Amino acid sequence: MVTSRVVSYAAAAGQVLRAHARPLDSPLKLTFALTYWCQYRCKTCNIWQRKPVDELSTQEVFDFIDRNRQISWLDLTGGEIFLRKDIGEILERLVVTWKRLVILHFPTNGFLTDAIARSAARIAGKGTAQIIVTVSVDGDEALNDELRGIKGGFRRQVETFRALRSIRGIRPVFGMTLSAGNAGRFEETFRACQRECPELTIQEFHLNVAQISRHYYGNDVNAGVVPDAASARHDLRRYQELRGHPIGPGAWLEDQYLRHLDEYLSTGHTPMPCHSLRSSCFIDPWGTVYPCITYDRPVGSLRDTGMELAPIWAGSNARARQTEIWNGDCPQCWTACEAYPSILGNLLRPVRWHAAPRAHRDANPEAPCTHEPT
Repeated sequence: MVTSRVVSYAAAAGQVLRAHARPLDSPLKLTFALTYWCQYRCKTCNIWQRKPVDELSTQEVFDFIDRNRQISWLDLTGGEIFLRKDIGEILERLVVTWKRLVILHFPTNGFLTDAIARSAARIAGKGTAQIIVTVSVDGDEALNDELRGIKGGFRRQVETFRALRSIRGIRPVFGMTLSAGNAGRFEETFRACQRECPELTIQEFHLNVAQISRHYYGNDVNAGVVPDAASARHDLRRYQELRGHPIGPGAWLEDQYLRHLDEYLSTGHTPMPCHSLRSSCFIDPWGTVYPCITYDRPVGSLRDTGMELAPIWAGSNARARQTEIWNGDCPQCWTACEAYPSILGNLLRPVRWHAAPRAHRDANPEAPCTHEPT
């Protein structure tokens, strides 16, 4: 196990180094939405309003896993992935098949506690990946349930966090997305979670900022999603004060993300060259490949390539979109999905990038966006 993990980390490190010079031959990090079904009614997101049909079948997902084994970092998202009846089989297939997988992360709304804990226990200790589960939270009990549109949600979310914390090999965290509805209430939210889970540390609480996405959240028509920048920055700085300076590569990466998030909130510009389609991409529940969750320019369909990502990743559409992104001709965001690989990919490159936002942003005052899938 230890030897396998070292090999996986070495392979991922090699990809990071190569990303400095050119687009990788395959993604370092992949965000994969397994379903758009969701039983919550969050005010910042319209995914729940969809009634999707013909999403990728179990066999199609298995084929994707079997034919794309080179991924080092995977975010599985939704919707709520635990509404898929096959999620336990999918998770197990992933951790057993993907020998190079270093990090497996998936968010959950936390409502289906038993199913979530059962699936997590099924994969704990299997494979070599570190398994991180984000339980979404938007406020204390009253605010959370108001913003997430479901009574009793906060209680279920806390119960799920506790259940996951008891499983060895699973690292749960609470994830709060600052929006117009809860900006300025970070510490209140953290303390509410801490009262329910007295051993909760600030390192087990992640903070990010709401975003606009037409093809993912479908919230480009929603008013008041993005928080006031001053309120969000106040929360962010208090969060950084409470975090202090934890040691370790993961903590360093998180610190870099937060520092540049503060910069992004001040400017509205992506703070460094983005590595979407250079070392990361996004796949929706029908196998459509996009640069990321924000840029709504699809580059191909897995159903047209026998579920193989390589022909799409190396194709002319992907390279054209990657050039646009590299030049800043995209929605200009700082999402957790793309921020982490961008930070790693720019380690050896001095950050002196001042790409102007794409023209259409002038007519979209809510364009600033950062993200952790919920």
